[in-house]
Amino acid sequence: MSHLKLISFLSLIFLSSNLLADNHSVILIKNATIITASDQGTLENTDLLIEDGIIKDIGKNLIVNDGSEIDATGKFITPGLIAPHTTLGLQEIELEAETRDDSTDHYSAGFSIAKAFNPASSLIPYNRAGGITSAIITPSSASGIFSGMASAFKINGALMTESMIEDIALVMNLGGNKDSRASTIMSLEDSFEVARRFAMKRSSIMRGDDFDFGDYSIRDLDAIQRLLKQDIPLVVRANRASDLLRMIEIANQYEIRIIFAGAKEAWRIADTIAEESIPVIIDPMDNIPSSFDSIAARLDNAAILENSGVKVLISSQSDHNSYLSRQGAGNAVTYGLSKEAAIKALTIHVAETFGIADQIGSIEAGKDADIVIWDNDPLEVSSFTTKVLIDGENMSLMTRSKRLRDRYLEKLGLN
Repeated sequence: MSHLKLISFLSLIFLSSNLLADNHSVILIKNATIITASDQGTLENTDLLIEDGIIKDIGKNLIVNDGSEIDATGKFITPGLIAPHTTLGLQEIELEAETRDDSTDHYSAGFSIAKAFNPASSLIPYNRAGGITSAIITPSSASGIFSGMASAFKINGALMTESMIEDIALVMNLGGNKDSRASTIMSLEDSFEVARRFAMKRSSIMRGDDFDFGDYSIRDLDAIQRLLKQDIPLVVRANRASDLLRMIEIANQYEIRIIFAGAKEAWRIADTIAEESIPVIIDPMDNIPSSFDSIAARLDNAAILENSGVKVLISSQSDHNSYLSRQGAGNAVTYGLSKEAAIKALTIHVAETFGIADQIGSIEAGKDADIVIWDNDPLEVSSFTTKVLIDGENMSLMTRSKRLRDRYLEKLGLN
């Protein structure tokens, strides 16, 4: 009987080892131009080895005995592009409230969109096929000072997708709207004071002592406390140079970390932003002075910021078309931004700013194999993706628009 048990045990080990071997994924990409977005720069005619979804090695004449091989001669490889500020996966049609999960009237600072992200959104394949592999998903509530908290997601389409990091930044708006910007600043300062008082008296408040919460919930005050402890940064959507300066004063007064988004007039105070080490998210395509907050918008905003030493992140003003950030980066290069900075603005600068650079953002050994293979220079609008890998898994490049194209070509007998 013990002999039979031994045979069964050995058989189980043998089957388990076979299963592990089957799950061992090895991909070797040969002879590519690899734009690493790291200190290695751009590597010509170089190979990239991926094992089990992780970048294993980068170099010349790499060899594997067991795995798939991709010939990328004449092609370019970049890290997967990261959308630094988007509602991708939170809304389908902007004017249809039932298709939107990006706002609420119940919370302000404490509003977390992490559990609302829809990995099956019809907009995700469209953006992924354009080279976007991860995104910083942001809320857009407008009921108070704060819109809520952003989270980082990979857009691999898996239904059980969890955030890479949940609630990694707090988001707010500052600019011309229904209320005075002076009121916004005062309300922001008041929110910090309420959060501090709550933290000091939390234990007694939880036991039933009175406390004036004002318009905030416990969730809101906890989120603001995280900001004051420098656990997370504050993303400030603002364009006017004077507004950016006021937020720098607030950040220094309360010792909080900030990130500017929009920032059409950031070039006017580029040296100050650089001295304060504040990252700036801009859309180089959105350079028209569309309001009195952005009268001084200009095409070379990104180049001026780079030359002053500012960490630039490039976004797209259209959440539906986040992938157009690549076109924006190309335009910024036309107006003086270096090519290296443009690629970094789409990848590693985003990852570093939001604390996920240990996983993604550059092509380096040990990082997740989130990469894009392009048929030509990725900063050229005429270039397209030939392969998109997330965690080493080959993503489909099929989109709804391509299916519609194929459907009508078939109807016309042209397919």
